[in-house]
Amino acid sequence: MPLPDMICSPAHPTDKKMTENTNQQEILSPINAIVAIFIEPARAMRSVLVRPVAWLPLALVILFSVALFVWYYQIVDFPWLQEKITATISDPAARAQAQGVLSKNLMMISSVGSIIVVVPLIYAIYALYYFVVAKIKNLQIGYGKWYAFVCWTSMPALLTLPLGAIQILMAQAGHLDINQLNPVSLNSLFFHLESGRHWASLLDSISLITVWTVVLSVIGFQAWSKMSRAASVLVVLLPTVLIYGAWAGIALMSKAA
Repeated sequence: MPLPDMICSPAHPTDKKMTENTNQQEILSPINAIVAIFIEPARAMRSVLVRPVAWLPLALVILFSVALFVWYYQIVDFPWLQEKITATISDPAARAQAQGVLSKNLMMISSVGSIIVVVPLIYAIYALYYFVVAKIKNLQIGYGKWYAFVCWTSMPALLTLPLGAIQILMAQAGHLDINQLNPVSLNSLFFHLESGRHWASLLDSISLITVWTVVLSVIGFQAWSKMSRAASVLVVLLPTVLIYGAWAGIALMSKAA
């Protein structure tokens, strides 16, 4: 018996149109994607897969970070900051020499330059990791899209500007340690170690924003790969655990030395 026409014939043009309309609904404008990444992350990441606009989130993260550090160096009591940075140098002559080298312009240019160079480089390394995982899993997603993936899942970093602005506005007479710009880091929340102290840089680098970025990455990776939530968590956490584990190991060894 021949099969009914509706089964054996190709999809009706109306069905194709409905499919196209459904796909169109997933494509958000870049501005709408910025909003959606915070309230509908899975939808936002599905849109990024179709329209991987990497330059916008990357530019915003760099711009917000640069603005925060430039503002910081304009308001900080710089002689006080120099004393804080060089406090561990016991020899007075060596401390004075170090303070002479650490000018405000030098430190500001160094901070801004590091942001402009290091942020895209770190994103590129993470994108390469996801690209390799995708190849292993036979996911046909190119490197450029994975770079956009990393840029968009890093959007919580935009919150460093308003959070840092609150810290700057509350600072007494410009006495604000640079690691206090992020009030939601592990160091600021629990340990309160000053800049330059042992473990301070590691604890400064882990914050609620880091956790948020990991959560977005899990949601996005699952949406892109269609893998299970557990597998997505494993893929996303692996480089983070390795990096911070190695960092903690180095800190332990240097402390023991």
